[in-house]
Amino acid sequence: MKKMRHLVSVLLAVVLVLSLAACGNKADSGKTETKGGAEQTKASEGAKEDESKGSEESSVSEANGEGKIGLMVGTVAISEEEYRSAEAWQKQLGEDKVVIQTYPDNFMSEEETTISNMLSLVSDPDIKVVIFVQGVPGASAAISKAKEVRPDILYINGGPNEDPDVACEAADVCIDYDNYSAGAQMADRAKEMGAETLIYYSFPRHQGYEKVAYCGNQCEERCKELDIEFVRVTIPDPQSDAGTAGTQQFIIEDVPKELATYGPNTAFFDTNTMSTPAVIKALYDAGEGIYMNPSQSSPFCGYAEALGLSVPADKTNDYQWMIGALQEKLKETEDNGRFSTRMIPTVVMEMNTAVEYALAYLNGETNGKVDMEAFKAALIKASGTDESDISFNTYDVNGVKYDNFALVLGPWAML
Repeated sequence: MKKMRHLVSVLLAVVLVLSLAACGNKADSGKTETKGGAEQTKASEGAKEDESKGSEESSVSEANGEGKIGLMVGTVAISEEEYRSAEAWQKQLGEDKVVIQTYPDNFMSEEETTISNMLSLVSDPDIKVVIFVQGVPGASAAISKAKEVRPDILYINGGPNEDPDVACEAADVCIDYDNYSAGAQMADRAKEMGAETLIYYSFPRHQGYEKVAYCGNQCEERCKELDIEFVRVTIPDPQSDAGTAGTQQFIIEDVPKELATYGPNTAFFDTNTMSTPAVIKALYDAGEGIYMNPSQSSPFCGYAEALGLSVPADKTNDYQWMIGALQEKLKETEDNGRFSTRMIPTVVMEMNTAVEYALAYLNGETNGKVDMEAFKAALIKASGTDESDISFNTYDVNGVKYDNFALVLGPWAML
């Protein structure tokens, strides 16, 4: 097994460091035992038995109402899941119903381009809904500018990377991964997987995001309660001069050092998707350590690149197939149980929920632009799971409430 692992490592190392990482962030729902004693969810256990139930088929809604839906997403280079999810909806509803626009890869330094692209999108008078996924810095400014010329449009911000007061003021409805509950759940997951130490990789820019900092602080507090040593490690920002290659190279060199220092039962979490493939690969190569979940929670985020797994074109949005494929891949080297993820990709869940809600809005099935009960119903429909398997809350953190901000989590899947 070690020889096989070494061969895989040699073949992938150079490609991983030089390539861009593209990723598209409740308790276990029913557990069974694998040969290695690892737990996996019932949903992921049945993944290979029912490959036809991919996330792209979780919704069968039709666009009966008048008007188009504009999808503002990242390019394939920066977030493949976003773009592929948008493509899937365009294919399902038709190009005459769904229009795709992208924000720039260098969004931190090209806010004006983001705004310009948004204004181009809403210049089409038939656009009645705009969904921005993920809401990178500059998304709120772009939405605000668009509102000046098209206040009639319903604006939805998925995964906003700006403070809630900024995002919720600009957009009519926001939806995001529930970072305010996820931190404690991340520590709980690490404990379940046998962690004694948790390495938390991040950098100053991300810690400037309120939700990221909150999640990390909550995880640290929960680790103290669980007697898990929590260690913060600063990594290079992929948006800095170091770039993605510099971030990944740091990770590849640092993971073995942390394992040597803290031992094989060391868990890792990184707050940025660009570092995710490197963390997974380093742990896979080492044959020890624990990885609970990518920051942009998804079985697609980082895993295929890190493990050298080829994903067929017709499976790029099929998370159940992907979970089964990863379980089989990890079985080859007896690594089942060291890696996990949320079953439903964050971006897919946000995109599908937003589109389902947009369709309900266009069909006259919502109480105006902001109807959170209808939004919850859209989440249940889009996720293709039972209501008991998901978590839906409106933002209520430290006494601050935003009634138009939905926070969601899906079920876990052990790999």
